[in-house]
Amino acid sequence: MNSHILDEAAATMMKSVKVVRLYDVPYVGSCNRKGDTVYIDHELPPQLKHRGKIYDIDRFIVMHEVVEMLFEHSLKFPYRDAHQIALRAERALVESDGLPWSVYDRFCSKWIKVIGSRKHYANPPPDIDLQPEIDEDDKATLRRMGATLAARTGRNTVKK
Repeated sequence: MNSHILDEAAATMMKSVKVVRLYDVPYVGSCNRKGDTVYIDHELPPQLKHRGKIYDIDRFIVMHEVVEMLFEHSLKFPYRDAHQIALRAERALVESDGLPWSVYDRFCSKWIKVIGSRKHYANPPPDIDLQPEIDEDDKATLRRMGATLAARTGRNTVKK
């Protein structure tokens, strides 16, 4: 992968969406249903320091979420497939920045556990795209977000 092209793609994505870090976001990051906002959990550190260099985490999360959303919503891929493609794009960007994937993956795994262990997501984004949770039949997470209607019916709404 050409690092320059990945940098351009990441910069374009960062300009194309609004990044919001004010909410409880299961799975660390997600998009809104419209696709113009990427939500990143309020607790996730915005930077990772490795061997004296600081890496901007938002860039990696945005790459993942935008690619995933495009494949899932525009190209009608199942969430599981869209997620795998997005993960490859995220990894390519991480590695092109010089950050070892194993370091980034450990960082993310730690925060996925921290965020995923919450009993309730008291403050989810009001327009979060619940399709990943619906596609994965993750009713427990939907209920912890207060999205009981989505848990019962599969409708992509946070309303109770």
